Amino acid sequence: MRSLGRLATAGGHVARWTVDTVGVLLAMSVGTFALVLLARGDPAAVLAATRAGRPAMPEQIEAVRVELGLDDPAPVRYVRWLVNACTGDFGLSLRTNAPVGPEVADRLGVTLGLVAGSAVVAVVVGVSVGVAGAVLRRGMLRGALRTGALLVTSIPSFWLSYLLVLYLAIRLGLLPTSGMAGPSTWLMPMAVLGLPVAGVLSRVVAVTLREALDRPYVRAAQARGSGTLSIVLRDGLPNAAGPILSVAGFGIGSLLVATVVVEQIFGWPGLGAYFVHAAGARDVPALQAATLVMGGGFILANRCADVLQGLIDPRSRRGRDARARRRPTLPGRKPPDRDTPLRDPGGVLGARTRRGAS
Repeated sequence: MRSLGRLATAGGHVARWTVDTVGVLLAMSVGTFALVLLARGDPAAVLAATRAGRPAMPEQIEAVRVELGLDDPAPVRYVRWLVNACTGDFGLSLRTNAPVGPEVADRLGVTLGLVAGSAVVAVVVGVSVGVAGAVLRRGMLRGALRTGALLVTSIPSFWLSYLLVLYLAIRLGLLPTSGMAGPSTWLMPMAVLGLPVAGVLSRVVAVTLREALDRPYVRAAQARGSGTLSIVLRDGLPNAAGPILSVAGFGIGSLLVATVVVEQIFGWPGLGAYFVHAAGARDVPALQAATLVMGGGFILANRCADVLQGLIDPRSRRGRDARARRRPTLPGRKPPDRDTPLRDPGGVLGARTRRGAS
Protein backbone atom coordinates (compact mmCIF):
# COMPACT_ATOMS: atom_id res chain seq x y z
CA MET A 1 0.00 0.00 0.00
CA ARG A 2 2.84 2.38 0.79
CA SER A 3 4.42 1.79 -2.64
CA LEU A 4 1.07 2.45 -4.30
CA GLY A 5 0.74 5.68 -2.36
CA ARG A 6 4.20 6.80 -3.42
CA LEU A 7 3.42 5.92 -7.03
CA ALA A 8 0.19 7.92 -6.90
CA THR A 9 2.03 10.88 -5.37
CA ALA A 10 4.69 10.74 -8.09
CA GLY A 11 1.98 10.52 -10.75
CA GLY A 12 0.29 13.57 -9.28
CA HIS A 13 3.56 15.50 -9.38
CA VAL A 14 4.14 14.54 -13.01
CA ALA A 15 0.58 15.46 -14.00
CA ARG A 16 0.75 18.81 -12.20
CA TRP A 17 4.15 19.55 -13.75
CA THR A 18 2.84 18.68 -17.22
CA VAL A 19 -0.28 20.81 -16.89
CA ASP A 20 1.70 23.80 -15.61
CA THR A 21 4.28 23.49 -18.40
CA VAL A 22 1.66 23.19 -21.14
CA GLY A 23 -0.21 26.20 -19.74
CA VAL A 24 2.92 28.35 -19.71
CA LEU A 25 3.83 27.26 -23.23
CA LEU A 26 0.34 28.15 -24.47
CA ALA A 27 0.55 31.58 -22.83
CA MET A 28 3.96 32.11 -24.41
CA SER A 29 2.64 31.11 -27.83
CA VAL A 30 -0.15 33.67 -27.53
CA GLY A 31 2.37 36.35 -26.59
CA THR A 32 4.67 35.40 -29.45
CA PHE A 33 1.87 35.52 -32.01
CA ALA A 34 0.57 38.85 -30.66
CA LEU A 35 4.00 40.52 -30.68
CA VAL A 36 4.72 39.45 -34.25
CA LEU A 37 1.22 40.53 -35.26
CA LEU A 38 1.73 44.01 -33.76
CA ALA A 39 5.14 44.52 -35.36
CA ARG A 40 5.45 46.97 -38.22
CA GLY A 41 5.59 45.83 -41.82
CA ASP A 42 3.51 43.65 -44.12
CA PRO A 43 4.86 40.12 -44.65
CA ALA A 44 2.73 39.79 -47.79
CA ALA A 45 4.48 42.80 -49.32
CA VAL A 46 7.88 41.39 -48.38
CA LEU A 47 7.17 38.00 -49.96
CA ALA A 48 5.61 39.55 -53.08
CA ALA A 49 8.65 41.80 -53.57
CA THR A 50 11.00 38.84 -53.06
CA ARG A 51 9.20 36.79 -55.68
CA ALA A 52 8.97 39.64 -58.18
CA GLY A 53 12.48 40.94 -57.64
CA ARG A 54 11.16 44.51 -57.46
CA PRO A 55 8.52 46.48 -55.53
CA ALA A 56 5.30 44.49 -55.86
CA MET A 57 2.02 45.77 -57.25
CA PRO A 58 -1.06 45.94 -55.00
CA GLU A 59 -2.73 43.04 -56.77
CA GLN A 60 0.38 40.89 -56.25
CA ILE A 61 0.43 41.75 -52.55
CA GLU A 62 -3.27 40.89 -52.24
CA ALA A 63 -2.72 37.55 -53.97
CA VAL A 64 0.06 36.69 -51.55
CA ARG A 65 -2.11 37.78 -48.63
CA VAL A 66 -4.85 35.37 -49.71
CA GLU A 67 -2.28 32.61 -50.29
CA LEU A 68 -0.84 32.98 -46.78
CA GLY A 69 -4.26 33.31 -45.15
CA LEU A 70 -3.47 36.80 -43.82
CA ASP A 71 -6.95 37.99 -44.70
CA ASP A 72 -8.46 35.73 -42.01
CA PRO A 73 -9.19 37.05 -38.49
CA ALA A 74 -6.33 36.93 -36.00
CA PRO A 75 -7.87 34.20 -33.77
CA VAL A 76 -8.34 31.92 -36.79
CA ARG A 77 -4.76 32.51 -37.88
CA TYR A 78 -3.46 31.82 -34.38
CA VAL A 79 -5.31 28.51 -34.06
CA ARG A 80 -4.14 27.43 -37.52
CA TRP A 81 -0.54 28.41 -36.71
CA LEU A 82 -0.63 26.64 -33.33
CA VAL A 83 -2.03 23.40 -34.78
CA ASN A 84 0.59 23.39 -37.51
CA ALA A 85 3.37 24.25 -35.04
CA CYS A 86 2.43 21.31 -32.82
CA THR A 87 3.10 19.04 -35.81
CA GLY A 88 6.41 20.75 -36.62
CA ASP A 89 5.05 22.77 -39.56
CA PHE A 90 6.01 26.43 -39.08
CA GLY A 91 5.27 27.46 -42.65
CA LEU A 92 7.58 28.72 -45.40
CA SER A 93 10.33 31.28 -44.87
CA LEU A 94 9.72 34.57 -46.62
CA ARG A 95 13.44 34.94 -47.31
CA THR A 96 14.34 31.51 -48.66
CA ASN A 97 10.87 30.13 -49.54
CA ALA A 98 11.94 26.92 -47.73
CA PRO A 99 10.18 25.17 -44.81
CA VAL A 100 11.04 26.88 -41.54
CA GLY A 101 11.00 23.69 -39.44
CA PRO A 102 14.09 22.04 -41.01
CA GLU A 103 15.97 25.36 -40.96
CA VAL A 104 15.27 25.83 -37.25
CA ALA A 105 16.26 22.21 -36.53
CA ASP A 106 19.60 22.64 -38.32
CA ARG A 107 20.38 25.88 -36.48
CA LEU A 108 19.15 24.53 -33.15
CA GLY A 109 21.91 21.89 -33.01
CA VAL A 110 24.60 24.59 -33.23
CA THR A 111 22.92 26.69 -30.54
CA LEU A 112 22.43 23.75 -28.17
CA GLY A 113 26.11 22.85 -28.48
CA LEU A 114 27.07 26.43 -27.60
CA VAL A 115 24.60 26.52 -24.71
CA ALA A 116 25.83 23.16 -23.35
CA GLY A 117 29.46 24.32 -23.34
CA SER A 118 28.49 27.64 -21.77
CA ALA A 119 26.46 25.82 -19.11
CA VAL A 120 29.51 23.71 -18.21
CA VAL A 121 31.61 26.88 -17.89
CA ALA A 122 28.92 28.55 -15.76
CA VAL A 123 28.45 25.61 -13.39
CA VAL A 124 32.14 24.74 -12.96
CA VAL A 125 33.33 28.32 -12.50
CA GLY A 126 30.31 29.44 -10.46
CA VAL A 127 30.33 26.52 -8.04
CA SER A 128 34.12 26.62 -7.61
CA VAL A 129 34.21 30.36 -6.94
CA GLY A 130 31.16 30.11 -4.67
CA VAL A 131 32.68 27.29 -2.60
CA ALA A 132 35.92 29.25 -2.27
CA GLY A 133 33.98 32.34 -1.19
CA ALA A 134 32.12 30.33 1.46
CA VAL A 135 35.15 28.49 2.85
CA LEU A 136 37.75 31.26 2.80
CA ARG A 137 37.95 33.69 5.66
CA ARG A 138 37.53 37.41 5.18
CA GLY A 139 40.52 38.75 3.29
CA MET A 140 41.84 40.02 -0.02
CA LEU A 141 41.29 36.77 -1.93
CA ARG A 142 37.67 36.46 -0.85
CA GLY A 143 37.06 40.13 -1.70
CA ALA A 144 38.70 39.70 -5.11
CA LEU A 145 36.47 36.73 -5.92
CA ARG A 146 33.39 38.66 -4.92
CA THR A 147 34.42 41.72 -6.93
CA GLY A 148 35.20 39.61 -9.99
CA ALA A 149 31.79 37.92 -9.79
CA LEU A 150 30.04 41.28 -9.62
CA LEU A 151 32.07 42.61 -12.56
CA VAL A 152 31.36 39.73 -14.96
CA THR A 153 27.69 39.87 -13.97
CA SER A 154 27.40 43.61 -14.63
CA ILE A 155 29.28 43.79 -17.95
CA PRO A 156 26.96 43.47 -21.00
CA SER A 157 27.65 40.51 -23.26
CA PHE A 158 28.51 42.61 -26.32
CA TRP A 159 31.06 44.63 -24.30
CA LEU A 160 32.60 41.50 -22.81
CA SER A 161 32.82 40.07 -26.34
CA TYR A 162 34.63 43.21 -27.49
CA LEU A 163 37.15 42.99 -24.63
CA LEU A 164 37.92 39.32 -25.26
CA VAL A 165 38.32 39.84 -29.01
CA LEU A 166 40.50 42.90 -28.48
CA TYR A 167 42.92 41.35 -26.00
CA LEU A 168 42.86 37.61 -26.69
CA ALA A 169 42.45 37.66 -30.47
CA ILE A 170 43.90 40.93 -31.78
CA ARG A 171 46.62 41.98 -29.34
CA LEU A 172 47.81 38.61 -28.07
CA GLY A 173 46.80 36.49 -31.06
CA LEU A 174 45.85 33.53 -28.89
CA LEU A 175 42.40 32.83 -30.35
CA PRO A 176 40.62 33.43 -33.67
CA THR A 177 38.18 36.29 -33.79
CA SER A 178 35.14 34.40 -35.13
CA GLY A 179 33.86 31.19 -36.67
CA MET A 180 33.41 27.67 -35.34
CA ALA A 181 36.28 25.84 -37.05
CA GLY A 182 37.59 24.08 -33.94
CA PRO A 183 37.88 24.09 -30.14
CA SER A 184 39.90 27.32 -30.18
CA THR A 185 36.92 29.15 -31.70
CA TRP A 186 34.56 27.89 -29.00
CA LEU A 187 36.34 29.40 -26.00
CA MET A 188 35.38 33.06 -26.33
CA PRO A 189 31.66 32.55 -27.14
CA MET A 190 31.31 30.05 -24.30
CA ALA A 191 33.13 32.38 -21.92
CA VAL A 192 30.95 35.36 -22.91
CA LEU A 193 27.79 33.34 -22.31
CA GLY A 194 28.90 31.38 -19.25
CA LEU A 195 30.79 33.92 -17.12
CA PRO A 196 27.81 36.22 -16.31
CA VAL A 197 25.77 33.21 -15.20
CA ALA A 198 28.78 31.95 -13.23
CA GLY A 199 28.99 35.29 -11.43
CA VAL A 200 25.38 35.13 -10.25
CA LEU A 201 25.66 31.44 -9.39
CA SER A 202 28.84 31.97 -7.36
CA ARG A 203 27.15 34.51 -5.10
CA VAL A 204 24.18 32.21 -4.50
CA VAL A 205 26.49 29.26 -3.80
CA ALA A 206 28.60 31.33 -1.38
CA VAL A 207 25.63 32.62 0.62
CA THR A 208 23.64 29.37 0.82
CA LEU A 209 26.72 27.24 1.49
CA ARG A 210 27.87 29.57 4.25
CA GLU A 211 24.47 29.20 5.92
CA ALA A 212 24.59 25.41 5.50
CA LEU A 213 28.07 25.20 7.02
CA ASP A 214 26.82 26.93 10.20
CA ARG A 215 24.42 24.06 10.99
CA PRO A 216 25.04 21.78 14.01
CA TYR A 217 25.64 18.65 11.91
CA VAL A 218 28.57 20.40 10.21
CA ARG A 219 30.14 21.23 13.56
CA ALA A 220 29.62 17.62 14.60
CA ALA A 221 31.42 16.46 11.44
CA GLN A 222 34.27 18.84 12.19
CA ALA A 223 34.49 17.42 15.72
CA ARG A 224 34.76 13.92 14.23
CA GLY A 225 37.80 15.07 12.26
CA SER A 226 36.28 15.27 8.77
CA GLY A 227 38.15 17.41 6.25
CA THR A 228 36.83 20.65 4.79
CA LEU A 229 36.37 19.27 1.28
CA SER A 230 34.52 16.23 2.59
CA ILE A 231 32.19 18.39 4.66
CA VAL A 232 31.46 20.71 1.73
CA LEU A 233 30.73 17.90 -0.73
CA ARG A 234 28.87 15.57 1.63
CA ASP A 235 27.05 17.92 4.01
CA GLY A 236 27.14 21.46 2.63
CA LEU A 237 26.27 21.36 -1.06
CA PRO A 238 23.43 18.77 -0.86
CA ASN A 239 21.65 20.87 1.77
CA ALA A 240 22.16 24.07 -0.23
CA ALA A 241 21.16 22.51 -3.56
CA GLY A 242 17.64 23.98 -3.72
CA PRO A 243 18.45 27.66 -4.34
CA ILE A 244 21.52 26.70 -6.40
CA LEU A 245 19.44 24.58 -8.78
CA SER A 246 16.80 27.29 -9.14
CA VAL A 247 19.38 29.93 -10.11
CA ALA A 248 21.24 27.48 -12.35
CA GLY A 249 18.05 26.54 -14.21
CA PHE A 250 17.14 30.19 -14.75
CA GLY A 251 20.67 31.02 -15.91
CA ILE A 252 20.95 28.09 -18.31
CA GLY A 253 17.55 28.93 -19.77
CA SER A 254 18.62 32.54 -20.29
CA LEU A 255 21.64 31.35 -22.29
CA LEU A 256 19.31 30.53 -25.19
CA VAL A 257 18.16 34.14 -25.32
CA ALA A 258 21.71 35.50 -24.98
CA THR A 259 22.83 33.60 -28.08
CA VAL A 260 20.98 36.20 -30.16
CA VAL A 261 23.85 38.64 -29.50
CA VAL A 262 26.80 36.28 -29.12
CA GLU A 263 26.22 34.22 -32.26
CA GLN A 264 25.94 37.37 -34.33
CA ILE A 265 29.22 38.73 -32.92
CA PHE A 266 31.28 35.57 -33.33
CA GLY A 267 29.75 34.40 -36.61
CA TRP A 268 28.03 31.23 -35.38
CA PRO A 269 25.26 29.96 -37.70
CA GLY A 270 22.91 29.11 -34.86
CA LEU A 271 19.34 29.90 -33.90
CA GLY A 272 20.26 33.30 -32.45
CA ALA A 273 21.78 34.50 -35.73
CA TYR A 274 18.80 33.01 -37.57
CA PHE A 275 16.49 35.10 -35.37
CA VAL A 276 18.46 38.29 -36.14
CA HIS A 277 18.37 37.68 -39.89
CA ALA A 278 14.66 36.89 -39.79
CA ALA A 279 13.95 40.09 -37.85
CA GLY A 280 15.92 42.16 -40.38
CA ALA A 281 14.02 40.66 -43.31
CA ARG A 282 10.58 40.73 -41.62
CA ASP A 283 10.39 36.96 -42.01
CA VAL A 284 7.34 36.39 -39.81
CA PRO A 285 7.19 32.55 -39.90
CA ALA A 286 10.90 32.30 -39.03
CA LEU A 287 10.51 34.85 -36.24
CA GLN A 288 7.58 32.98 -34.72
CA ALA A 289 9.37 29.64 -34.86
CA ALA A 290 12.65 30.93 -33.41
CA THR A 291 10.89 32.81 -30.61
CA LEU A 292 8.73 29.81 -29.72
CA VAL A 293 11.71 27.43 -29.62
CA MET A 294 13.89 29.74 -27.51
CA GLY A 295 11.06 30.53 -25.11
CA GLY A 296 10.15 26.86 -24.82
CA GLY A 297 13.76 25.97 -24.04
CA PHE A 298 13.85 28.62 -21.31
CA ILE A 299 10.66 27.27 -19.73
CA LEU A 300 11.79 23.63 -19.91
CA ALA A 301 15.15 24.46 -18.32
CA ASN A 302 13.42 26.06 -15.36
CA ARG A 303 10.93 23.20 -15.04
CA CYS A 304 13.71 20.62 -15.08
CA ALA A 305 15.49 22.56 -12.34
CA ASP A 306 12.30 22.47 -10.24
CA VAL A 307 12.04 18.69 -10.71
CA LEU A 308 15.68 18.16 -9.72
CA GLN A 309 15.18 20.38 -6.70
CA GLY A 310 12.22 18.26 -5.60
CA LEU A 311 14.24 15.05 -6.05
CA ILE A 312 17.26 16.33 -4.12
CA ASP A 313 15.35 18.24 -1.43
CA PRO A 314 11.98 16.55 -0.71
CA ARG A 315 11.17 19.28 1.81
CA SER A 316 10.34 21.71 -1.01
CA ARG A 317 7.97 19.18 -2.56
CA ARG A 318 6.32 18.44 0.77
CA GLY A 319 5.87 22.15 1.33
CA ARG A 320 3.98 22.53 -1.93
CA ASP A 321 1.87 19.46 -1.17
CA ALA A 322 1.02 20.77 2.30
CA ARG A 323 -0.13 24.08 0.85
CA ALA A 324 -2.23 22.21 -1.71
CA ARG A 325 -3.84 20.00 0.95
CA ARG A 326 -4.58 22.80 3.38
CA ARG A 327 -8.07 22.29 4.75
CA PRO A 328 -10.52 25.09 3.94
CA THR A 329 -12.41 26.82 6.74
CA LEU A 330 -16.17 26.63 7.00
CA PRO A 331 -18.19 29.43 5.35
CA GLY A 332 -18.69 32.35 7.72
CA ARG A 333 -16.14 31.00 10.19
CA LYS A 334 -12.75 32.61 10.71
CA PRO A 335 -9.67 30.45 11.20
CA PRO A 336 -8.33 30.43 14.76
CA ASP A 337 -5.71 33.03 15.58
CA ARG A 338 -2.66 31.62 17.29
CA ASP A 339 -2.08 34.84 19.19
CA THR A 340 -5.62 34.83 20.66
CA PRO A 341 -5.86 33.03 24.04
CA LEU A 342 -8.25 30.09 24.30
CA ARG A 343 -11.61 30.85 25.89
CA ASP A 344 -12.59 28.82 28.92
CA PRO A 345 -16.38 28.73 29.12
CA GLY A 346 -17.59 27.91 32.58
CA GLY A 347 -14.18 28.27 34.18
CA VAL A 348 -13.39 24.55 33.83
CA LEU A 349 -9.66 24.99 33.38
CA GLY A 350 -9.52 27.56 36.16
CA ALA A 351 -11.38 25.22 38.53
CA ARG A 352 -8.99 22.36 37.71
CA THR A 353 -6.03 24.63 38.27
CA ARG A 354 -7.39 25.76 41.67
CA ARG A 355 -8.08 22.14 42.77
CA GLY A 356 -4.56 21.13 41.75
CA ALA A 357 -3.08 24.04 43.67
CA SER A 358 -5.08 23.17 46.80
